[in-house]
Amino acid sequence: MKKVFFALSLLVVFLSSCSKTSCELIGVWKVHDVKTDFDEKKTTPQMLEQLVEIEKQNQLKFTDDSTLLIVTKDNVFEANWKMDDKNVIKFRFKGDNNFHKLGVYRKPYIITESHTKIGTMTTTYVKQ
Repeated sequence: MKKVFFALSLLVVFLSSCSKTSCELIGVWKVHDVKTDFDEKKTTPQMLEQLVEIEKQNQLKFTDDSTLLIVTKDNVFEANWKMDDKNVIKFRFKGDNNFHKLGVYRKPYIITESHTKIGTMTTTYVKQ
């Protein structure tokens, strides 16, 4: 009887560890597309091209223990992630008490937006 109870307990913990939607995030996501809407008076085409090429090198790695690795050309940043009931993905770095919006999961993509003084960059990630 104890073995059956233990097995059922493990099954409940396993099944409740993540929702179906959040489990779909587990894995490596690479940049699929980058769109920009920048003020042409504040940037040059060459600078814009460089920004897009740098952005295309980024990856997101989600694990089932709520760890997110944000991989750039030169660095790897570790954070914790969560997703709300509207599929908004949020993250926070160690020592940070606040969650920050990463983007929105719209199957089969994660869509992020970066807003700066010179404009907006929208990056679409697809799971590998």
